[in-house]
This record gives sequence, C-alpha cells and structure tokens, in this order.
Amino acid sequence: MGNRRNPVVKLKVGKQVCGVDKKERYFTRINRSGVIDDDVLIEYASNDSGISIEQIAAVYRSLLTQVKQLVCNGHSVQLGDMGTLYFKVHAKISADEEGAGGVAVTRKCIGFRASKVLRQLMEDVNFEV
Repeated sequence: MGNRRNPVVKLKVGKQVCGVDKKERYFTRINRSGVIDDDVLIEYASNDSGISIEQIAAVYRSLLTQVKQLVCNGHSVQLGDMGTLYFKVHAKISADEEGAGGVAVTRKCIGFRASKVLRQLMEDVNFEV
C-alpha cells in the first residue's frame, strides 16, 4: 500500500458580525468538497479491491439493510475500526412509573461512537486554508 500521507482537511476563513457588540469577527469552517454518494463509494471499493461493482453493490446494500434493522431493534453495531452505531433516546424524568417508559421519550436518534483507530486518524489530520 505504500506510505500514505496524513489526511488533509481544507478550511475556509470568513468574517461575520456577531455578539452583543455587533463587531465583525473571523470564523473558521471546514470547506466541504461535496458528498460521496453510494455509487461513487462502491466504485472506489471496486477499484481498490478488484471485486466487481455489481458484487460490491449487492453486499453493500445488504449490509446497509442489516445495519438499519439491527440498530432500530436496539443493537449496537460495530463498523470495524470506524466505530459503533447505536440507537438512543432522550426522555423526561418522571416522579411515577406511569410517566416513565415509552411515554417519556421525547426524541429518538442514532448515535455514533468513533473507534480509537478513527479518533487517532483524526488526530493526525493536517489543515489547509
């Protein structure tokens, strides 16, 4: 595979008026270069692995279906050295049992906990303006 250089994230710097004093301040944001959709990701994986696009697409779509079903049934799903997806809820605290449980849930969402490997990779990111 050879030596890979550290990942690079491009940043943009801009000005905006903010704060109570309405002064112009500088901000730094990620300069996103677009979204990689499923088809492009599948093509990259095919080129990287030598496996046909059709085979990778079938496996990829099957994995996505399984991950969605498992997470929505309360399982945590470890995605290799990327991290773990899990279902989580926000709920009101109740003084009695009738106010607890499903009726207390105010929000449902999916969480992602990055693995140690991914967190370390993020530490190695360089920035470019």
